[in-house]
Amino acid sequence: MPIFEAIIDRVRKEAEEEKVKEGQLAYWLECPGCGKRVVKKGLLSKGCYACGWHEAKDEVELAKIMRDSNNTVGAEEKRTSYRTNCPRCKARVVRHELMERGCYMCGWKPEP
Repeated sequence: MPIFEAIIDRVRKEAEEEKVKEGQLAYWLECPGCGKRVVKKGLLSKGCYACGWHEAKDEVELAKIMRDSNNTVGAEEKRTSYRTNCPRCKARVVRHELMERGCYMCGWKPEP
């Protein structure tokens, strides 16, 4: 199976490079930093509006980063999302707010 995966990765890489050469990289992309859908042009010029990620200088570099971030699969989440569910009441809350102050709905706080 690793041989087939290597072949598939190679084909995807070549297809992606062709799209970049032709300027057909998608209009909307997922930010490699936070996973939020953003406009490609804005991501290249100003960076991500949600997390501030700004590591790509041009489309080719962005395509390489996108490909590398899609290939990394581990036991942990690939990216941490901006929002999460409270463990006690299941309310949708901002992740860093939950960790710093606790849940605004039920008052749950993580142990220090």
